[in-house]
Amino acid sequence: MTETLADLPHTARHDLGLREEATYRMVWYAYTLLIRALEAGTLAVPHNHPWVDRSTGELLPCPRDCPHQPIPPAEFFGRLLDASVPDSVPLTEALAIDSTDYETWARRRSWARKPDVDPDHLPVKDHKPVNHAQSANEASWPRTGHDGRAQNSLDPDARDGYRSGTNGTRGSVFCGYDLHLAVNARSLGGPETPFIITGMHLSPAGSHKGRAGVTLIDQVRARRGKGQVVTEVIGDRGYSYCKPETWAWPLRARNVEPIIDLHHNQRGQHPGPIPATVVIDGGLFSDALPHPLRDLPGFPIGMPAADKAKLHGRYDQRAAYAFTPHSRPDKDGYQRFKGPAVAGKVRCPNYPRSLRGSHTRPTTACTPGTECACGKTLTLAPDVTAWTKQRNLWGTTAWAADYGRRAAVESGNAEIKTHRLHMDRGFTRVMGTLKNSVLLAFSLAALNVILLRDWHAKRRRLDPWSHLVNEPDEPNVTKHTRAKRRTTSLATLTSGDPPG
Repeated sequence: MTETLADLPHTARHDLGLREEATYRMVWYAYTLLIRALEAGTLAVPHNHPWVDRSTGELLPCPRDCPHQPIPPAEFFGRLLDASVPDSVPLTEALAIDSTDYETWARRRSWARKPDVDPDHLPVKDHKPVNHAQSANEASWPRTGHDGRAQNSLDPDARDGYRSGTNGTRGSVFCGYDLHLAVNARSLGGPETPFIITGMHLSPAGSHKGRAGVTLIDQVRARRGKGQVVTEVIGDRGYSYCKPETWAWPLRARNVEPIIDLHHNQRGQHPGPIPATVVIDGGLFSDALPHPLRDLPGFPIGMPAADKAKLHGRYDQRAAYAFTPHSRPDKDGYQRFKGPAVAGKVRCPNYPRSLRGSHTRPTTACTPGTECACGKTLTLAPDVTAWTKQRNLWGTTAWAADYGRRAAVESGNAEIKTHRLHMDRGFTRVMGTLKNSVLLAFSLAALNVILLRDWHAKRRRLDPWSHLVNEPDEPNVTKHTRAKRRTTSLATLTSGDPPG
């Protein structure tokens, strides 16, 4: 931080009120005052008044009679992120969210035999057990934290959590926090958009991910302007595996469509709500669905693209026998669905009208006169398939295109972990949720500026930040050239002959 202040031009230092060289002591003092104000709720800003003119970057004077209002920490973090995104950068209606592990700087004092995670957490089976012969607990540890959970370090808010294995490594237990991020994702079928971070929420590791995810979404929605609403959220199985009352239902109550992946425990075949129906992988189907299309495999990591596309095709064949929405959901969550013959997807002998359809549609093997569900309509209660319900059937090509937009938040995780910030243990050396959140919010806001500048430069577009730092409008794109291949052989060099 002090190096950044030292690199500022004289005019910028003057605007910040720095009359002398900035020292670490000065920065720490200002940071301490900010923390105290956030903790006491005394940090206030002009009511409905912007801090800066986002078109010119100049500070705006506040009228003397302008009332001030205190802002909570979550709104403060949001304003930092908002300030890093110019108005010229459009925000879509789609969010991709994910959580990543963030270890505390405090030294671990004790260890647990198994991960201390919420009951709604994904099953933990592959974690590396702790070697207690080398990791004996210190005296009086672990302690009972303020939330009733085990505290294994001097950090009062850090808790034990579980991080999944990556690149073939096994999952492991860590002590710290879950950093939940919301990233601006591309609209389905829309143009590419920069993967900027629009929301963050830091919670003790092992906390309920569904509730933390809903809190994050609420924070983003509360700051969006008119006409900029969040209508869809793409989340991984860490969120969608939670009980419907803590994830799916709260999202639908906010008119937000969840787009999810299914865990192995969420898949399989179950009886449907009415006779001659069956629920498979979260979708409602007619019992006329051929048996070869009922038990389809999943998509393992590293599956070749050609094999994956072929498997998506089989799921598309299955989708022809599925019930589809017949109306929008009512306010109480009930919704009408129509059978595949009514929707014109299959030809069924028990629904004569469907037989007039094209012969390119599959014909069911239903016995004439025998009850089937192909031509029925029914109303589903909100608790039916609520755990796995989404607008596109899992495994289909349409679902893959929909859920594939989650790459936005995966890119964000890679930026903060590997490519840009290297946000590992020791990135911040403070204790407590609030203190870490403040430093992380400043870091993520700076990351947004870097990402936007690079995104515009690669596309040779006008950088919205260029005029704020007195740089030319034309982006400076670094051209990478491939090195010329050496034509001189090792034998020529050793023979003493001049290289040719």
